[in-house]
Amino acid sequence: MKLFGGKKQTTVPAHRHESVIKAKGSNSTAGSQSATATKTVIHTTAQLQDGQEDKQDAVAAEINHDDAQSLETAVEERQQLEQQVDQLNEQYGTARGHLRSKLLTEKDLLRSQSRRVNQLYEVASEQRNAHFETFGKLQAKRTALLAQIKQNDAHRQELQNSCDKHARTLRMLQAQLATVKKERQSLSDQEHTLIGAINTQSNLTDMMSVINDKRQQITAINAQDHDLKLTLSGLNTSVAQEQTTINKLQEQVRSATQQAADNQQIIDLKHQVEVLTTQLSDQQAQLSKDDEKLGELRSQKNVLSQSFDELADRMKFYFNSTKVIDTYNFDPKRHYVLYSNTLLPLGQLNGEFSLQRIDQLFDNTRTQYDILTTDFNRELGTIWATYQSQGILRHAHDLMNPYLAMQHEGRRQPHQTDIVLPLDQAQDWQVEEGTREQPEKIKSKTSSQVVTLQYRTDRSLSSVMYYQDEQLYKMAIYDSKNVLLATQYADPHDATKAASEIYYRPDHSVALEKVYFPDHVVVQSTEDAKIVEHAFDSEASFYEWWLISHALTSCQDSLIIGTEAPFFKRLLNDSARKFELVPLISSTADTSLIDAIIADDSPINNVLVSNEQVHQSLMDRLNRDMHIQVVDPTGLVTPKPKQKKVKTRIYIPKVG
Repeated sequence: MKLFGGKKQTTVPAHRHESVIKAKGSNSTAGSQSATATKTVIHTTAQLQDGQEDKQDAVAAEINHDDAQSLETAVEERQQLEQQVDQLNEQYGTARGHLRSKLLTEKDLLRSQSRRVNQLYEVASEQRNAHFETFGKLQAKRTALLAQIKQNDAHRQELQNSCDKHARTLRMLQAQLATVKKERQSLSDQEHTLIGAINTQSNLTDMMSVINDKRQQITAINAQDHDLKLTLSGLNTSVAQEQTTINKLQEQVRSATQQAADNQQIIDLKHQVEVLTTQLSDQQAQLSKDDEKLGELRSQKNVLSQSFDELADRMKFYFNSTKVIDTYNFDPKRHYVLYSNTLLPLGQLNGEFSLQRIDQLFDNTRTQYDILTTDFNRELGTIWATYQSQGILRHAHDLMNPYLAMQHEGRRQPHQTDIVLPLDQAQDWQVEEGTREQPEKIKSKTSSQVVTLQYRTDRSLSSVMYYQDEQLYKMAIYDSKNVLLATQYADPHDATKAASEIYYRPDHSVALEKVYFPDHVVVQSTEDAKIVEHAFDSEASFYEWWLISHALTSCQDSLIIGTEAPFFKRLLNDSARKFELVPLISSTADTSLIDAIIADDSPINNVLVSNEQVHQSLMDRLNRDMHIQVVDPTGLVTPKPKQKKVKTRIYIPKVG
């Protein structure tokens, strides 16, 4: 990046222009030639008839006078009919030209609508896909939550089932225990009965035999009771174990049930499921709306496709082709803007000033245009005023520039005659060159700091450069009204390059900042000098954003711009652009760019070409309808205007 103070070489592309020969003139000429030829034939016929009358008086005398009058009448009627045919041919040619233009305009509108509907369809499809993806994610999340809840419920159910199983085992053991107790009681009763029978035995002889028998029975009962006692003990142990297991399981079931009821995580899971269910319902409704919108757009696409087919049939019927090339004419209803990288001062203009060639295209029209530049030029306002006063661009109405727009923001400042330099008042400053009111070089007492001032020919302040130890570190730029426009800070390693730049509004608030790095630049626009509104990774990105969001925001705007402009390709493919793009093609060497401009799905319908060679090259590659106009080159050299001088005084703290 060069400093503002360095020489700036700017080239404006030279364009050619072709003159168009209209069919109307050729038809008129053909009609007049036909009429002249007819009169010549009549005159020759009349001469031949006169000669025959001189040589053959006898034959001429026999010619009927009525027949001669009929012949004369027939000739006159034929001449009238020929004139009518000539007029009809001329009208037919004119109407045919208008019809061609209208059909092409209609096709352009259909193509524009189709491109817009296709863009809407793509956006709607992407939205529908995004909504469906969101729906799938929500559904998967809800399924996972339900699976987690189901898993928790299954765990609780498993505990409950285990508890029920052990409870059934416990009841079975308790039933067996009751049976054993009954059997032991029965054995005890039998034992008591046998003992009572022994005690009541009266016959001593039989008593011993009976007693032995009874005793054997008692021994067997005691043995059986012992077995039952052991079984009872085992059953009691099993019952105790089962009861302990049941108690533990019941406690786990109660704990799990209580946890499910009181656990915030489970509550949150259930709440999330409810929320997701609602979101899924809303998303399903959104998908239905998306499908309905896509259906409407498909219907519009079908209608446009049918209209295209009908229009193609008309074009083929009238012109025997579906490809029609027409001359591009400016529409008075549109707002045209012509892009130029800069405005050259009058002294640098030559006979091939390209802006004037474009300006001449607006001759014989009721249309004006604005000039748009994107470079920073402290003299831009003055140059534009000179253009207007000298009538350089007769059809240009206004000037558009992002830096000029910054100067129109905020509170407007009047012309300033007194300028205060931001110098350290603690030091003594000496004026070495110039006068005290208009110094040209100022030094600090220690000579470590030097300030140089540059003036315009009208003595308004142009720039102030600040040096520290003979090294330039800052330069302030002023306009012709002595208003501070920008401050540029030099690279400490290379004073010919800028490290950063700050641009101001008229109220001295910061409007834009640029920071330069070895391989790129960062641009930041600020709001009220405090909040960063937007940030860009290149100047081209900033200019593109400014064009779309600030300069040209209407669909009635048309930007005429050379294809070599650094942000032309970005504008060509930018779907946020509302204005029409009219390429000015000076060369077809960039085949990929030309193919993008003339492609079937290209947003370009109108083109300007610099010369006939470019025109023919474009025509050889063109396979669709297009409005084309060839620029007619002319030149004009304008003398320098006289400049007025203004009064400027510089105030310096403690000037020696």
